[in-house]
Amino acid sequence: MSEVAATRAFNREIASVIGATVSVVTNTGKSYTGTLKGVDQNTLTVVLADVTTDDDTRIPRIFIYGSSIVSFSVTEKEISLEGLAKELEKVFPPGGVRYFPDTGVIVVMNKIRVTPEGVDGSGPLYERVAAIAREWMEQHGLE
Repeated sequence: MSEVAATRAFNREIASVIGATVSVVTNTGKSYTGTLKGVDQNTLTVVLADVTTDDDTRIPRIFIYGSSIVSFSVTEKEISLEGLAKELEKVFPPGGVRYFPDTGVIVVMNKIRVTPEGVDGSGPLYERVAAIAREWMEQHGLE
């Protein structure tokens, strides 16, 4: 595998766990568990929301610099569809995919709804979205 292909595969894997609950351990020995909201691909700095520390301190949002991360692991299966929304954004035109984190709903091209229960709609657009969603769910062990 070439270096470029390896980098792309790594970035795809990181992007696929956006929205998952993760645990991050820093070089100071501190542990943080929360929802992964974003990753800077250059520095591997991560953003976690709804964080709990190893001493049970609650933090609404934390940015952890990549250079201080010793380990990073997914602690439970992804339940947020944020990662699926990012995957759909790669296929559809800008603004064609809207993700509503409060309700966990994705709306594609103002016609197709994706919820944790499945894809709602009909026609060719539905078929395309359903195929992408099915593949993403299988990759994340949700189906």
